[in-house]
Amino acid sequence: MKNKNYKNIGFTKNIIICIYDLLLLFSILFFFTLPLMIFSDGEGIGKNIFYQLYLLFIIITYYLWFWIKHNQTLGMKSWKSYIVNKDNEKKLSIKQCLLRMLIALIGGHLFLLFRKESLQDIISKTKLVK
Repeated sequence: MKNKNYKNIGFTKNIIICIYDLLLLFSILFFFTLPLMIFSDGEGIGKNIFYQLYLLFIIITYYLWFWIKHNQTLGMKSWKSYIVNKDNEKKLSIKQCLLRMLIALIGGHLFLLFRKESLQDIISKTKLVK
């Protein structure tokens, strides 16, 4: 992470990484839902607020863990990409990661159609690089 000669990744690669991470995340959610389905006979899981909070916790933990500990998710690792601060120096903070997730949920990637940075990168002061 000490190399400061990073190159920004393009729109297509960014979207492919997102799709790859969503597939991996779906697998993780499926794996963690399986025991609940077995023990509850599959009843009432979809409308249960605690189950929905459980899934949200898993999603947030997935991104926080990989972004803070490794500066990349599994999808980013497959495409040899990293997420770094704008200054390329320090590790990402929890606040930056949560901001990235929130803005991405409301469509921050659409900014890539018009600019070289996504909205979540601009607001959280991060960038996705190779």
